[in-house]
Amino acid sequence: MLSCLSTPTMTKLPVVDFSKADCWKPKTSSWLTVRKDVCLALKKHGCFVTTMPDKVSLELHNTIFETLKDLLDFPVEVKAKNRYEGNVYFGHSSYTPVQECLGIMNAPNTEAIQKFTHLFWPNGNEKFSVYELDHVVTKMVFENYGVQKYHDDHIQSTFPIFQFAQYKEPKKVGSDVGLESHTDRNFNTILYQNHVCGLEINIKDDEWIMFDPPLPSWFLFVAGDLFKIWSNGRIKSCRHRVSMRGNDEVRYSFGLFSLKLGVTHTLEEFVDEDHPTRYRPVDQLEYINSFNDNKGGLWNIEEYCGV
Repeated sequence: MLSCLSTPTMTKLPVVDFSKADCWKPKTSSWLTVRKDVCLALKKHGCFVTTMPDKVSLELHNTIFETLKDLLDFPVEVKAKNRYEGNVYFGHSSYTPVQECLGIMNAPNTEAIQKFTHLFWPNGNEKFSVYELDHVVTKMVFENYGVQKYHDDHIQSTFPIFQFAQYKEPKKVGSDVGLESHTDRNFNTILYQNHVCGLEINIKDDEWIMFDPPLPSWFLFVAGDLFKIWSNGRIKSCRHRVSMRGNDEVRYSFGLFSLKLGVTHTLEEFVDEDHPTRYRPVDQLEYINSFNDNKGGLWNIEEYCGV
């Protein structure tokens, strides 16, 4: 059953339990139960918290963020070497004075991982992946809506980016805005953080929920704008932000961002007399670059490609 994550404000986020081994196996009763919970959460909120206690221990959690701190402490001139020609969205970037990011394009590709880690650790280092969760959740959604025949093509047409981020103490940079309110411009994202809070989820209107996971095995799955277009609005794109207000420690996080190659359009299975097409087809990189050209100006997917 779908449970909820309570916060000090008594508002709630949906939690989906991925702890049972069978829930990773298609057609099992556990799979079907979790699939129902996943789709309900994405339809209502555009996100859910997932708990995987058998996959992430406290020791691993601590190792991940100790390594991440070491990574982001490298000199700027070293971090600047991690870049992708023609697209400033990837590589080394910063969207606010508070935030700094490093990204790996095509994250599951061994060569891409090795190229990235060699910049910082010539002798190598351990890496952590949440790629399996990405595949399982999208497969569940495709099955739920009866369009599973498209899932293999979907996986082949996505390319993942790992993005590692730090959010600095407000008193050191004169600002507490980590990221402005936004929806992700990709298909979906999986987020993971250290013990320092800051990520807030917009549930409705002006109601915001602080993501404050009680255990190191909790991740946040976020549906992006392209997921919303693909589903003709059946799935909500999750609005969120990062605020460092009141924090006196550095916040570290990483995200797996799944981007789509080429054009994403609404599947015909989501269109009928009661549900006319709501969005024009969108090219992933053109959409990202349009946002960058707009200097981060705030607009939503309806304004960009709504019919």
